[in-house]
Amino acid sequence: MELVLFPHESCSRKRFQYRYLTPSTLSMRLGGIGWEYITSPSYRWDGIQRPDGESAIFQFTLSGQGAIRYGDREYAVPKHCGFLCTLPSDHLYYFDESFGHWEFLFIAVRGEDAIRHWLSLIERFGPVVSFEQHLEPIRYISELYSLIYNDTELDKYYVSSQLYRFVMELNRISEGYDIVEFKDSPEPVRIAIRYIQSQYAAPLSLDDIAANAGLSKYHFSRVFLSKTGIQPMQYLRKIRIEKASAQLAQSTKSIETIARETGFDNSNYFIRVFKSIVGLTPNQYRLSLGDDSVHALRIEK
Repeated sequence: MELVLFPHESCSRKRFQYRYLTPSTLSMRLGGIGWEYITSPSYRWDGIQRPDGESAIFQFTLSGQGAIRYGDREYAVPKHCGFLCTLPSDHLYYFDESFGHWEFLFIAVRGEDAIRHWLSLIERFGPVVSFEQHLEPIRYISELYSLIYNDTELDKYYVSSQLYRFVMELNRISEGYDIVEFKDSPEPVRIAIRYIQSQYAAPLSLDDIAANAGLSKYHFSRVFLSKTGIQPMQYLRKIRIEKASAQLAQSTKSIETIARETGFDNSNYFIRVFKSIVGLTPNQYRLSLGDDSVHALRIEK
């Protein structure tokens, strides 16, 4: 898989360091970002001895290769791979002449959220991550480098929001979810989603949905989960609760009527499911809205 043109490629190689004149309330803030090409074996960074203070590092290999010792294990960091580490910690990343060269993008991030997310991601991924099939997070870093290169006065809050985007995409990948737009989903998944959205009030079973999509229910469940991150019947429940919440907000219909019109067998079951997902009973939810008839509830996976 070839790398597509990244925004940073229209710039030249440079390193930017950030310091803050006043104490920052941002819990994820940029400490540095750069694009470098290394050929000297003097490039060695010890995670215990560095004077940088507490921070989190991400470094992605564009070409060539580097290496990192993390604890008592050695890892290669070839093209399309990146490493995560925090400072201070027992690691050493370095370049060896036998690698030829090491070209990379890096970010250094400060703040309590950065450390927390990095440690969590390292626990799930390990210190080295392959991005060959998941380039979207790298595009965020590339875009941020390009923006900073062309505007050194870039708003620190916008920079922080870009860092969160990067971290959230890493979390998505770590949980096994690809970024799949509806239009890019396999046809059976698109058929099933349209079917559920139009027939949610009917007494649908997994067999019904799979048959409509043209697959066996076991194969269909695997495909649907892999592309949406949620099981088909969970998706049906999500749609039903969203439709029910809209009725609670926009009508004076009874709970029994809303339950029936959104596909629930009886009001008691509806109340239990609604409270388990929303945290409130349907009546409590309705009362919490007051006169806000335009309120909409979105259930995420």
